[in-house]
Amino acid sequence: MRVTRIEIWNFRSIKHLSVELGDTTVFVGPNNAGKTAILDAVRFALTRRWGQRGTGFTEYDIHLSGDSDDPKESEGVRIEIRAEENQENEWPEPVAQDLSDIVQLAPTTGIRSIMLRVRCAWSEETSAFEPVWEFLNVQGEVLGGGGSRRVNLERFWRYLAVFYLGALRDAKDEFSPRSQFWGRLLSALDIPAGLETRALRILDLLNRRILDADPRLSKIAETLSRTTKIASRGHDAEVDLRMVPLKTWDLLSRAEIILRNESETPWLPLRRQGQGIQSLSVIFLFRAFVDHLLAEFYENDTEPVLALEEPETHLHPQAARSLWGHIRDLPGQKIVTTHSPYFVQHAPFRDLRIVHLTSQGTEVRSLPRSYTAQVPFMEGIEALVEASDGTLEYASASNSLTVNGALTEDTFRSLLRLSGDHADRQSIGTTLRALRDRSANFIDDAELQSLETFARRMRGEIFFSRSWMLVEGQADYLMFHAIARAMDFDLDEHGVSVIDVQNNGRPDTFAVLARALGIPWLAAFDGDSDGLGYIRSIKGRGFDEAEINERCRTHPQGTLENQILADGLGPEVRDALAKLGVADAGDLADQDVIDRLSNRKTSYAAILSERIAGRQSLLSRCPSTFREAIHQLKEIA
Repeated sequence: MRVTRIEIWNFRSIKHLSVELGDTTVFVGPNNAGKTAILDAVRFALTRRWGQRGTGFTEYDIHLSGDSDDPKESEGVRIEIRAEENQENEWPEPVAQDLSDIVQLAPTTGIRSIMLRVRCAWSEETSAFEPVWEFLNVQGEVLGGGGSRRVNLERFWRYLAVFYLGALRDAKDEFSPRSQFWGRLLSALDIPAGLETRALRILDLLNRRILDADPRLSKIAETLSRTTKIASRGHDAEVDLRMVPLKTWDLLSRAEIILRNESETPWLPLRRQGQGIQSLSVIFLFRAFVDHLLAEFYENDTEPVLALEEPETHLHPQAARSLWGHIRDLPGQKIVTTHSPYFVQHAPFRDLRIVHLTSQGTEVRSLPRSYTAQVPFMEGIEALVEASDGTLEYASASNSLTVNGALTEDTFRSLLRLSGDHADRQSIGTTLRALRDRSANFIDDAELQSLETFARRMRGEIFFSRSWMLVEGQADYLMFHAIARAMDFDLDEHGVSVIDVQNNGRPDTFAVLARALGIPWLAAFDGDSDGLGYIRSIKGRGFDEAEINERCRTHPQGTLENQILADGLGPEVRDALAKLGVADAGDLADQDVIDRLSNRKTSYAAILSERIAGRQSLLSRCPSTFREAIHQLKEIA
């Protein structure tokens, strides 16, 4: 059993948010954007934390629109969790039977699901924020009868067990007898009675030999025995010294992990290792608990859900990159937040959730395979779905229309015609237009695979950026950075990623990717046939003429090299060629210069960029296409 969707209202930075979750979901975004709030929402809905005093929940956890709003007068927090089968009869029959009062069955697909809602609002009666858990039917209505029994919640929690590991994972705490994993591992150890008897006898013998080794220890015990003569009020009592554990549990409670990094280095306790090793050890301690003890403490069919903050903490780049595979292979469902561009380099695009903090609160963008909207039943919709060859799906019980891929204009118009006689045709039309626009962001698996291949080296960086600048090649990349520095605009400081699309995929893919993930973007290309072709390809992905004109520029003189010479940087370019070993560079005509540059583009651009970055006096002779784009990026920043 996995959580397939979480929907949140009025929680911290979140006004309203709906997020689909997979087997492994990675949330990426800046600090204070709302990533931890999403993890906490899962924890609160699927644990008893809100049901206990002293949980730390305060009025500051209520999302407020303004400083003058009173959290006690708000609607409070609402969180809805949906657990759903991926295919019919996926859940083991014992699970379905044990949770039969709350399991909902989709009549058309046979897919089973469970919907849980938790609300937390101010109670005048108790003068506290009080939580309420409710199970829902497919229409979103609260279940009555057997579905409202408290025992259902306890059973549900036992089959969907949530564990949380924060960014500040302290091995000292996590490997203590009180920890959620280590403590349970120790307490579950089954020592045969005969072995325990022999162990106690050995401990007693060892203790006595240590005491006998120095007579002073016996004298100390004799002195301390006076305590019992006073406190025991005439009763016989004794004091002894214990140099080793008294019971086997005391011995086990002091168990610790020791390790060494190389065969020649000494063994050291885990607490003496570096923070990176300690952090990783806690993550794999979770795996040991799940592999060996989860069923003992929960149920045989329990699925763990791990809410994990920043697994890359204290790790060097190569280790952070390799960590993705280990996290993916952990048992159960993983919901992860990260700040590491190295960690996300190997995470599939569809597993990523890009988190933004906007004026409307936290928003999350992703690259789903399908898009869903609530559309009331319309006469003829079932026939249209049947004829769509799997592109459309409609669940009449929940009025959910799903489009797999992009909603074509023909299908969109067919749906509009069905709504013509419906009483809610205006709202249906608005919903369908929004569905069409959202599905225009669809990127198919083959296109994403090309990005997996070409863009791996810089994909981690771009998902942490506030805006993207698309240019053609490496020469453009170097020149753009240099001109930005000369204009006193630090691209890194303002979160701008410059993407040379020729080396990383297709420009139209990056434009659609930026639109889907809510990342502002601009583009500057050559004004030749290739550059104009790039712009046509972007326009063909559903961008209108006005947006193309706003975002895309081309060099008036054609190629970057033609533009540089036309703008008056010819002397500097010829100097660069001379440094590259072209003996007659200073005497070459412009066309000859361009010919010599054809196989030296990156090299000359590196030399020219170094000069531009250090001399603002050259700015007026730099391509206006780049300078105008940088001014526009300043406005975006």
